[in-house]
Amino acid sequence: MKKLSLSLFLILYAFVFFACSDDNDDSTIKLNFENRLTTSNSEFISESTLLNGYYYSDSFQDEDSLVIFDHYYSGTSSNYYFAGFTYMNKTDNETSTSPAPITGSARSGKVYIAAYTSSYTPAEFTIKNPTLYSIQGVWVTNSTYAYNSMTVGDSYATKFSKGSWYKLTATGYDKNNAEVGTSEVYLANYSSDNDKPVNKWIWFDLSTLSEAVKFQFDLSSTDSGDYGMNTAAYFCMDDVTLTQKPLSSEI
Repeated sequence: MKKLSLSLFLILYAFVFFACSDDNDDSTIKLNFENRLTTSNSEFISESTLLNGYYYSDSFQDEDSLVIFDHYYSGTSSNYYFAGFTYMNKTDNETSTSPAPITGSARSGKVYIAAYTSSYTPAEFTIKNPTLYSIQGVWVTNSTYAYNSMTVGDSYATKFSKGSWYKLTATGYDKNNAEVGTSEVYLANYSSDNDKPVNKWIWFDLSTLSEAVKFQFDLSSTDSGDYGMNTAAYFCMDDVTLTQKPLSSEI
């Protein structure tokens, strides 16, 4: 009986360890933005003056300066519109066009990353030192705006029904900007008219792109027309997780 109990314990331990490896592995690092915002209901406001067409172009980094995120914006600080990536601590999941997560909060802490991606302002981030770190994955969920586009519809989007889907694709590039590969996750996948889009934080495994340095995130939807996708092209990300590469030993 003791041997059986011990075996059962080891099996359960192994299951918990591997199922939660993104949280418990000592070699992983989660990017942090918690100290970047000092007031509630706020977001990153750029002061860049580099113009990129209709948008100003800028970037920001996590608190440990491990990853660079591309950021675009238009307007002023009182009327600010972002594209690419940004970080914020907004919790409004009632306003139909809110970029905040449908969950109403970050996965951990208070600050999360929001994204609006298009061919003109792609949501991209780059690992600064790829000899030391590689990507493991990120946690993602639907923005309130996209969720409402799919469940209610709006002036552009149509309410989802059986066969509808909304997909997030990550493409990895090496240091020479050659494509390494892609990985994808569905933020909605209706097998019936009564299904709903993702409404919680889910793990997006990017370990197959471990050789990549730069990552571009794109959204696609069955609700598309002559001018592109009708579903709001927003999503939310949190706990971007890197893996420390083993140090090479010199003989």
